[in-house]
Amino acid sequence: MATGTSLSSTSNLSDGQKIVIAGARMAFEPAAPDPDLINNSRIGQGEKQWTVQTYARLSNAGALTEGVDLSQVQQLVTASTTITPSEHGIIVNLSKRLMRRQGDANVRTLAGTLIGASLRRVMAADVVTLYDGLSKSIVGASNALDITSFRGGVAYLMTDQGASHGPAQPPFHASLHIEQISDIILDITDTTPRGTTTGMSNDLLQRWWKASDRLYGVQVYHSQIIERDSSGDAKGAIFNPAFAELVMANEAEVTDEPDNSLRAVEFGIFQEWGEAEIADPYGIEVYSDATATV
Repeated sequence: MATGTSLSSTSNLSDGQKIVIAGARMAFEPAAPDPDLINNSRIGQGEKQWTVQTYARLSNAGALTEGVDLSQVQQLVTASTTITPSEHGIIVNLSKRLMRRQGDANVRTLAGTLIGASLRRVMAADVVTLYDGLSKSIVGASNALDITSFRGGVAYLMTDQGASHGPAQPPFHASLHIEQISDIILDITDTTPRGTTTGMSNDLLQRWWKASDRLYGVQVYHSQIIERDSSGDAKGAIFNPAFAELVMANEAEVTDEPDNSLRAVEFGIFQEWGEAEIADPYGIEVYSDATATV
């Protein structure tokens, strides 16, 4: 039985085909910036896995005495993380009758956009899962994200935690739930009296959420993949891109396969990837209240 898009019943767009297909809009597609915010690598054709090696820092160089042999030899030490990509994909069936009615090019384009966005959401969700694995967490459940916690988080990343890779350095990214962003903009702007603020507060009130916001030098991104838990809290993160690695084995592969007896075309998109945390001190979880403001 065909489970894709067709004209055969109301549930398959018999009544709503023009609205759902021809009039589809991508404005409601969740933003998924997270895969681009961490280090990305690609493995070659025929390779099974990707190994990320982190070299431990050597001891500090010391003062020498003339005529005295430097006999202490430093040992190179590495920690390795192996990432094995796995395949992901989605398919949709479009009946030839539907494509004739709607216009072949229009339906194909929109179907491709929809399945591509679906694949992207899965990739972003995989990256978001890594935020919950970070050892350091700030704010806490039921508490709103404020500028003090945000500033302290940045300071933590830039402090030497004694790890083999040293303190993190900019660039830093923040991937947050929109209500977490809302809380921090509230904390750094004076909205009473409204319209009469000056300086930084007035500037932020007019320009915030312009998709290129920076706070303490940190690029702030709204990730709609980040969800609230049952208590109305959400887990985002502030991090250097090197805290994690996303390994892809191929470009997204788009396929179409006609099924003449079904009188339909099966469209699919497939890609292999895997992800892993590499440097725990290079990221900090932001666990805070994300209850809806309105």
